[in-house]
Amino acid sequence: MDFLNWYDWITPTNPYAAIFFGIIFTIIVAFTVWFDSKNKRTVGIAAITGLSVILIGVFLLNVIGFYGG
Repeated sequence: MDFLNWYDWITPTNPYAAIFFGIIFTIIVAFTVWFDSKNKRTVGIAAITGLSVILIGVFLLNVIGFYGG
């Protein structure tokens, strides 16, 4: 199993790719929130929420066997 494939940004093929691209997306969202609000608390809430959704989502998809293996 490869760590990353070129098409993992569309549909991740393993949990590591899902976490990697999820964190990149969360960083982009956090920067967007920062430029819009300039409020550290709001950025923190957005980042923590994004990371939580990523980790819980990857865990649940792994439990139901989405990634195979």
